[in-house]
Parts: sequence; structure tokens; C-alpha cells
Amino acid sequence: MSCGRIRKPLSEGVTPLLSEELKNLRVSALLLPAGGTFQLVTGEREHALVLVRGDCSIRVGNGMEMPFGPRPNPFEHRPFGLLAGREDTVSLTARCESIIGIGTAPAAKRKASTLVNPDTIGVGYRGVGNWARQVRFVCWSDNTEGNMLLAGETVTPSGNWSTIPPHRHQRDIPGEEVPYEEAYFFQFSKLQGYGLAWQFDDEGELDQAFSLRSNDVLYMSRGYHPTVAGPGSDLYHLTFICGPSRVSKARVHPDYTFLLDEQNLENPYAKQVVKK
Repeated sequence: MSCGRIRKPLSEGVTPLLSEELKNLRVSALLLPAGGTFQLVTGEREHALVLVRGDCSIRVGNGMEMPFGPRPNPFEHRPFGLLAGREDTVSLTARCESIIGIGTAPAAKRKASTLVNPDTIGVGYRGVGNWARQVRFVCWSDNTEGNMLLAGETVTPSGNWSTIPPHRHQRDIPGEEVPYEEAYFFQFSKLQGYGLAWQFDDEGELDQAFSLRSNDVLYMSRGYHPTVAGPGSDLYHLTFICGPSRVSKARVHPDYTFLLDEQNLENPYAKQVVKK
């Protein structure tokens, strides 16, 4: 199935979350206890690592050890990230319990690995009213070089909708839409936090909904995928995107363009430049 939800408990070390469900994109979560270490050999794939919470030191190749944190939580604090190119090594040591989200994609060319910190990450705001949220461009096309992979974040306040207006990134339509695979790794600001996601397509062949809890992954290579945070808990999702253009350019469902028209808002995906 090209769209769905994965729910697994996280174990110490690497927990594979998205493995064979999509053609190219893979997602896992790394849980390190205080003092724990981890080494990654990228091979023929590029990897995006994002510190969800915790505090680590990081070394890329034979370089110097650098700070990768601290980040007490992903709701109030901007992230640390790394886009690691193919044929590289990454070493992590945790200063306290830490969770790192990892997305990987095939890499035809070797690109320089790039470490990003909260000061080099773009932040924007989407929507209004009960569909307003904050977006963060972590390993993006303007601060990293890669083949297919991007990583970003969204923080949605309690009770609000996200990925609204409903949009898709399924087909190559010049000036309107680029195709890519996408996955969301969720966290909630309270243990009891929950949300919902709806996945549907234009043909009516896809029409399914899932509950969302912390550590769930929602994945898709087609269709629309609005999500909502339940009351009482903010929703965070770490996004991994895998596509040939390294840009988030999407088509808004025509039934829901009125949401933009009523507020005199532009399509937030329309002006992004496609980089080949």
C-alpha cells in the first residue's frame, strides 16, 4: 500500500519504521540513553538526521566533534539537523536520553554532508484560525545539497488542522506539482495526546483515516493527507520528503481552494523553485 500508518514501540537503538512500504524513502527512529553511542555508515544512500529531543555530540567523517543539541522539546525549540551524503560516516554520543529521526533515500551523486543548527533553519507560518501552524525547513534546498531528500518540521497547536488546504504531490505537472514520497513522524506535547489523519485521492480509490499517537509514522506517495491535533495537546511532525526535484511543490485539491480565497491567501506551495 502506498499510503498508511505505522505504529511501533521504540526500542533502545534503531527502530526501523518505514522500510519497504515506499519505493525509495526509509524512516527510522534512534533512541539513545545517556552515554549511548551510535555510528552510521551511509553507503549508497543519503541520510537526514534530526534531533527530536535530547542532547548529543556528533562527528561527521574524520571531522571535529560538534554539538548536536541541546533540544529540550520540539514544540518550543528549533532543531539541529544533518544531511549526510553517501559514502560518509556519522558518530553520535548522547549526553542525555535522546531521540533522533532518520530519513534515507538513494543518492546517485556524492554531496558534501551539511550540519545545520537552529540559526540556519528557516521558519514560516501557514494558515489562519484553526488551521494555523508553524513550519521549519530543516534540511532544505536552500541550506543543504542533496539528491532526493529533504527534512522539515511542523508544529500544530492543540485542536488545529495541518497540511491544509488538502494538497497532493503525486504527479509531474509543470508549474503546479512535483511527485515525491513523504512520511511524518509524530510527537505530542502530552502523553495522552492524539490526532487524526485522512488520506484520500481524486479517483475515490483511496479513502482511509487513522488515529495518531506519539512515535507513529504516516506515509504516502499519492493523494491528500490532512491531519488534525486533538484538544489539549500540541502536535509535532517531522517530515521526510524524497523526490527528484528536492522541493515541496503541491497541488491543492480544487474543492478546498476556497479556504485560500476566503482569506485572500496564496497557495504556499506555488512559488517554490524546482531545482533539477
